[in-house]
Amino acid sequence: MGINTMNYSTLTISGTSQDIATACNPVMPTTAKGAVIVVEGGDTRVREDGTAPTSTEGVLVEFGDSMVYDSWTVPKANWRSVLKNLKVINAGAAVGELKIHWYD
Repeated sequence: MGINTMNYSTLTISGTSQDIATACNPVMPTTAKGAVIVVEGGDTRVREDGTAPTSTEGVLVEFGDSMVYDSWTVPKANWRSVLKNLKVINAGAAVGELKIHWYD
């Protein structure tokens, strides 16, 4: 994976589980191998195993937190399969939103 930004997407988190790769706008680029995802607006729950999280089950990622899938910290990593399996759901009263930078 390089350090070239490929695209930028947003995703408003709902009370229904969403696949980050296809629910964001625009969708994950076809050759993206990494991402930096920032949670804004409200807390969210995340699962990387392809299972739908619930508002109480999954890893809690709070407002202002980042999720980083890159090869800077894990050399030669290709996070594409993890990113395709990544599912999110709103975890609180405030509506969450993800800001995503995709990398090759």
